[in-house]
Formats: sequence, C-alpha cells, structure tokens
Amino acid sequence: MLKKLLALSLVLIICLNGCDEGIEPGEPIIPGGFSGTVNFTGTWPEGIKRTHIVVFKNPILKTEDFFLPNLSFVVDSIPFKSVYYNYNSLEKSFVDILQLWPGEYKYIVVAQSRTPEISFQRKDWNVVGVYCINNDQSKPASLIIRSNQVTPNININVDFNNPPPQPPM
Repeated sequence: MLKKLLALSLVLIICLNGCDEGIEPGEPIIPGGFSGTVNFTGTWPEGIKRTHIVVFKNPILKTEDFFLPNLSFVVDSIPFKSVYYNYNSLEKSFVDILQLWPGEYKYIVVAQSRTPEISFQRKDWNVVGVYCINNDQSKPASLIIRSNQVTPNININVDFNNPPPQPPM
C-alpha cells in the first residue's frame, strides 16, 4: 500500500510541476547545399564523356565503399575542357531526388568517366580533384551541411598534370 501511495504521489508531483508548454517540436530539418568553384589546370584527357562533383558520406577506403548508399550527391555535369566551373548544389543537382541532409560528408571529389551512360562501378571513374586540407589532395576535407543553409567556398583544384591519389578499384 505504501508503494502505491508513493507511486501515486510521484505521478501527481510530475503532473503538477511538469512543463506547461507541452512537447514543442524542434526546428524542422531541411536539406542544405554547398557552393564553390572548380579550377582546372593542365590538359583535359581525351575521350571524357562526363565530369561531376560527387559527394560521398564516407571515404572510399576499399572497393566496397563505392556503392549507392555511400553516394550522397552528384552535381550536374561540368562542360568538357572547362577552365573553371562555378556551382551551387541547390541549383545544379544531377539527380533531383538526391538531397544533402544536415551532417558531415567526408569525401568530395571531381570525378571523370569515359562511359556515355552513368555507371555505378568504381572502375569506370577516375578522381581528378579532391576537396582537401591545405591543397593536399591526399588529405580529404569534410563538408559540413547545415539545415536550410548553403556552405560556401567548397573549392576544388583539378591539376591534370598532378592527379590525386585514387581510391581502391
């Protein structure tokens, strides 16, 4: 009986001293984006059919990491032999259903393919530029996406004479 009385008292105290506002929803989570410039130096390789900025949630440390659930976003095709390319991911999405949700993305690259159709096989893509720390393409930088915001200055340098390390095939 004492236990029931204590439990009832505890429930009554919680009800009387509880929040008078109820449970309010937090801020809505809205996709975000990123923007910047890709600068190209050197001679473009011949036979390139497509060049894209590609965002992966996690780095490609082994061949199995190149798979659709890790692929988070693709920017629309960059014109062949561009010298520079300004972009905003909210305006230039290659696939409208892909959106960047708030969070950290760890591998942002410029990748090229010689296949006329989109391929999801690692062997069909060559990484030519990496969003990186202090211009060291062996050290990819993370991209932080915030709800309903565009992260600026995600600039990538592509030097065809000095390509970055390639992820595993």
